[in-house]
Amino acid sequence: MAKKGEEDDVTESDEEVAAKAIEAAARKKKMVMLGVIGLVLLLVAGGGTWFALGMLSDKGEASAEAKTDEHAPAEAEKEEAHGEHKASEYLSLDPAFLANYQVAGRAHYLQVSIAVMGRDEAAISAVRTHMPLLRNRIVMLLSGEVFEQLQSDEGRVQLQQKILTAIQEILKKETGKPQIEQVYFTAFVMQ
Repeated sequence: MAKKGEEDDVTESDEEVAAKAIEAAARKKKMVMLGVIGLVLLLVAGGGTWFALGMLSDKGEASAEAKTDEHAPAEAEKEEAHGEHKASEYLSLDPAFLANYQVAGRAHYLQVSIAVMGRDEAAISAVRTHMPLLRNRIVMLLSGEVFEQLQSDEGRVQLQQKILTAIQEILKKETGKPQIEQVYFTAFVMQ
């Protein structure tokens, strides 16, 4: 009979082990569910915040544009009369520029996105009007550069200055004024 009692003890402990395993699995499942719910709540809160900020900034831009449009002629006259600084206007020279180089027998590429800055719509309009001429000059400049020099900050700054000078020369020749004050690299990829 001792053996039968021992078997009952073993059976009970097997049942206890099974119950504990089921309980542990249930706790683990609850933890996973809580984690998933927490993640969903975090995403919803973040998305809601992003949406609200987007809506607020869109309304702010729209009202700022409306105010700017109402007072644009008067403000422009005031700026010209007082010699004040005009607001910057930007134009992206799309599509991006692409140049290829041969370095030690291997092909390398440079892809550059460029934007220009002027102080009035006339400057931006002049760039649009003479875009083919400007793009040609920039492509020629890029292809004439030394690939290794463009890998340094100093080389990129020098290239930026060369492009600005070239654009200003072309626009001065075509319109009588340099028009553009700055050139910006909005993307610069070397491979």
